[in-house]
Amino acid sequence: LPIGTQAKSPMDVLKSKGFDVDDSARSLEDGANCYSTWMLSYLNPLLKLGSDKVLDADDVGVPSKCDEAELAYNMLNEKWIETVARTREENLQLVAEHEANKNNKGLEPPKKVPSLAKAMVYAFGPGQLLFGIGIYTISALLSFIPVLLLNDLVQYFESGEATIVNPWIEVVCLGLVPLVVSLLQNRQAVIFIHFSVFVRTGASMLLYKKSLNISAAGRAKTSTGQVVNMMSNDTAQIQRFLLFAGFTGVAPLQILIALVLIYRQVGNATWVGVAYMVCLLPINMFIFSVVGKMRREVLKHSDARVKLMNEILTGIRVLKFYAWELPFGKEVGKIREKELQALTKLTYVSQIGFSVILISAPIIQPILV
Repeated sequence: LPIGTQAKSPMDVLKSKGFDVDDSARSLEDGANCYSTWMLSYLNPLLKLGSDKVLDADDVGVPSKCDEAELAYNMLNEKWIETVARTREENLQLVAEHEANKNNKGLEPPKKVPSLAKAMVYAFGPGQLLFGIGIYTISALLSFIPVLLLNDLVQYFESGEATIVNPWIEVVCLGLVPLVVSLLQNRQAVIFIHFSVFVRTGASMLLYKKSLNISAAGRAKTSTGQVVNMMSNDTAQIQRFLLFAGFTGVAPLQILIALVLIYRQVGNATWVGVAYMVCLLPINMFIFSVVGKMRREVLKHSDARVKLMNEILTGIRVLKFYAWELPFGKEVGKIREKELQALTKLTYVSQIGFSVILISAPIIQPILV
């Protein structure tokens, strides 16, 4: 920028173009229209500003309404209370039916456990999630159309056979269909990003509320490190999983359609590639089991470190009075060293294991087929 000029914030840019934006109440996304929401063009002023200066919190503005912690907690807490009450009524009914049956004498009555996942889905809105899954399923099916069109065009130029539609229409569709697929996938990604943030925020708030109301017996069984890990690491893992939930659900359909198309091209040689993928399943299971064990080892060291730090901060006056800073600093360093070693092992195993599967499989499979 020229000397003496100041970069305009995204809010200022939008206001200069006639948009009705309130800095204190609305985010860029909440103030966007339908076209801007689908095309993500409401981010253009922010991206332009980022090319001129380093962005800070004031430039980004307030979060979207659906991402606010108070709203997420209130909605999730309401649905969670309803779920617990409904489950309690169902358990009372099951106990009454169990006691009415003489054959169940001496046996424990069945009990249902309230589902937090169901409460999260209903709190966020099952309609939005179904819409996100639906548009991603449509985009997954549309992604096969360019392959079919390209195959039809190749046959047309090789043998001169008539195409399904006019060749020029197929050429235009080769450009339009990927654009539609990209728009649908972007919209699905935005919906599931909001859902993952909603789940993480709501779960963290519920954990915080529970930590304030926990009994003395429960407090004795749970360390501060465990609570901190649950509110940070565990909720972050749930958030990462939800980002890929749509891919996981639609993947079987994509694999089935891809196998059918490959079988039409290469015939029985397809089953060689399928057999190779089946042989990789035990390797996948082994790698994931090892990664899971290592992750639990990392969390164990993290719990110990956070617990020790909490004890140090609680008794900081006594520690300073007796000049115990160095001994306790060494203890924290030892635990942190063990945590770093566990993290290093986890990183090497996960990266090597996933690289062998994700990089080698696409190279070896076409060779076998």
